[in-house]
Amino acid sequence: MTVVRPCTARAIRDTSVKFQDFQCGCLASRQMQRLQSTKSRRDARRSSSIGVSAASYAEVKESGDVTKKPSLEQPTQAVGKEPFAWLKNWYPVSNVADLTTAEPSAHTLLNIKLVVWRDSSGSWAAAEDRCPHRLAPLSEGRIQDGNLACNYHGWQFDRQGACLLNPQSGQSASDPACRSKGAKARAFPTQVVQGMLWVWPESGPHAWLDSAMQSPAVIPELEDPTWPGSKGDVFATTMMCNWDIAMENTMDPSHANWLHDGFAGKWEDAAVMTMRLAENQTDPKQGFLVTHDGYSKKQQAAGLKVSRKFTPPCTTRHEYQYKDGSEMLAALYFVPSSPGRTRVFGKFLFRKPGKRNSMLSLAEGIFSRIPAGFKHNLFSGRMTDQDALMLHGQDYTVRKDAKRWRSYFIPSSADMGVVTFRRWLDEKAGGDVGWAGGASSSDLPPQLTTEQLRSSWERHTKDCSACKQAIATITKVKTGLTVAAGGLLLVALFTTAQYRSAISDTTLIELGCGAALLVAREALARWQLGYYVSTGPVYNFRKKPTQ
Repeated sequence: MTVVRPCTARAIRDTSVKFQDFQCGCLASRQMQRLQSTKSRRDARRSSSIGVSAASYAEVKESGDVTKKPSLEQPTQAVGKEPFAWLKNWYPVSNVADLTTAEPSAHTLLNIKLVVWRDSSGSWAAAEDRCPHRLAPLSEGRIQDGNLACNYHGWQFDRQGACLLNPQSGQSASDPACRSKGAKARAFPTQVVQGMLWVWPESGPHAWLDSAMQSPAVIPELEDPTWPGSKGDVFATTMMCNWDIAMENTMDPSHANWLHDGFAGKWEDAAVMTMRLAENQTDPKQGFLVTHDGYSKKQQAAGLKVSRKFTPPCTTRHEYQYKDGSEMLAALYFVPSSPGRTRVFGKFLFRKPGKRNSMLSLAEGIFSRIPAGFKHNLFSGRMTDQDALMLHGQDYTVRKDAKRWRSYFIPSSADMGVVTFRRWLDEKAGGDVGWAGGASSSDLPPQLTTEQLRSSWERHTKDCSACKQAIATITKVKTGLTVAAGGLLLVALFTTAQYRSAISDTTLIELGCGAALLVAREALARWQLGYYVSTGPVYNFRKKPTQ
């Protein structure tokens, strides 16, 4: 009788016969076969649910065969590289022009609530928006001699977070209670670059050293005078969706002719776009580059070539080049504020060859004289509404789906940018934004209504000093127009009553001028409404012309 020996780790280690040994290896062999079969079925389901081919990005890049579809299989591993460190990077949190020197202001970065103020040296400082005493919000405090004072009990802190005053104990910076680690506010390194305040969202002595050794990932053209538009304002807005959804959107130009029909393109002008992966670095900090041709027939006829470069953690550079030498650059910073909220800072620059570039520079000089608040209201409207409604709804649907974004069906190369970004996030950055406090992108706030999503006050105006100044100016002008119109009406009535005569030509002129002033006031009121909420239809539901 054959005795079957137990399949122990020692037995496997001591014998050269592994899975072929029937006596001790048959069980292990059957288990291995079941595991391999299960893995094959799982991979097949995964590929099927995603709806993409098995061609890897490396194959597409090497062969140049752009007919191969984007893939989520065969990931490129960041060999020898640590995952992307979200806290060890610089992020813009505000335009300096929108910060007030009179009082501290509240901001959010990576789900960290921040308080920002300017100290006595004229430098901007940032700390966590909580007083170590009783965790009250420091953003509700005041600035005392350049130091941050809590409005609840008067504790004061310097830019390094050191406690300078504890009024309840009558103690100052040199006293033991103030020097205690528990009395220290959590402070963060800051710097001003390209007119924006950047924050390094890590605290402690090592953070100040690490941040000094690394520069923000900026787009240098924003300060290049050869690019008309570089002197303009950096526009800032809040997108009511998660950072990953906003990043997908900026890597997906083919939606422009459809979602923004009649504004940034037309349905009938849409063309099949070919997108290629040009660079995909193994270093998580290097990001990737995709290129594509025009996404409309008009663009393709003009020989448009586009490159889209993502540099972590938040920098995207989209350069449009036409065969006549014209160029357009979209310089955008996408900043993860909190789950469901993304801050975007950006500029659009234009450049043309020869004398036409001089004409652009001249136009920029004229355009720059228009107050920023009026320009913001002019260009922030229907298109931002369209993105807001579409991305907000997509975000909540993605988070409710058990497979999240892997339920996407993406069979065309037009989605190469989206897939490449998702692979970077999954393989090199932990699969999600490195939110503080153990949060995840699924921790969404309550879903907003259409009316709430169209609130330009929440998206932009409340954080823009130029727009708030424009509102104040318009209010004063409206008041002046009302007073003037009322005065003309009173004069007309007085003249008619005094002379007890029929309405004269002079009276008619007075009444006409008064009416014109009231019409102008109403037009200003409608313009002012745009700072608070968008009006009119969101989409252009025009009938598509027949081909």
